[in-house]
Amino acid sequence: MNLGLNNKIAVVTGASKGMGKSIAQSLASEGVKVLLVARNLDLLKPEVHSLLKLGYSAAYLQGDVSDLDLPNLVLEFIKKEWNSSPDILINNAGGPPPGSILNHSDQIWDAAIQLNLMSVIRFTRAMLPYMKEKKWGRIVSITSTVAKEPSPTMVLSATLRAGVSAFTKAVSSEYAADNVTLNVICPGGVLTDRLSSLLKQNAETTNRNYDEVLSESQNMIPAKRFANPDEIANIVTFLCSEAGSYITGTSIMVDGGLTKSYF
Repeated sequence: MNLGLNNKIAVVTGASKGMGKSIAQSLASEGVKVLLVARNLDLLKPEVHSLLKLGYSAAYLQGDVSDLDLPNLVLEFIKKEWNSSPDILINNAGGPPPGSILNHSDQIWDAAIQLNLMSVIRFTRAMLPYMKEKKWGRIVSITSTVAKEPSPTMVLSATLRAGVSAFTKAVSSEYAADNVTLNVICPGGVLTDRLSSLLKQNAETTNRNYDEVLSESQNMIPAKRFANPDEIANIVTFLCSEAGSYITGTSIMVDGGLTKSYF
């Protein structure tokens, strides 16, 4: 299938590892010029070097998506590097800390809002005028299934991820006629460093073996396994393609059947 992505320009945040890294690799393999953005320079540099060795077009910019100035710095970088503007935006950032309502202070809430909600709003707002002008754009935000089925111990994530879905739906209606699509991918369990860290924390808290907690968690999923980051990347790449051009304003559960609701 020709995805029609050759020479498009993409910004992928949180791209140094996990799902962001896999998404950057997938887009690059389709001929997309990819700017990888993340905080960890030690991980960013070798990843971009690997992409360049494969003959792909890639660059990196160190930055924290909570930084108010980062979207404009990204636009300036792309103008200088490729003399153009972004066609694709992938909003991806690590989730906020787990815990129930009484575990989090205002400071923790404020930090999570900046990281997981306002970063999506700022980056989207910065890129949309250029996409509208080109009459072509794709914005995909990576969140979580807790946006649809909230958990009391993930109250920060549930609240902010649901906000991203509502924001995406509202904006998508305004820009659909301009061939700009906005969608959300809500993964369930994906075998990333963050998931491993949460499972280890659970094992320590309950005084159990990590493998026992891992097996128990996977057995709760109808598919009986966690996703590989590449499986998320494949869906994102499809949504960014010409083949996915009629899909907009959706929040898609990608969870091996974990979510109970059917719409």
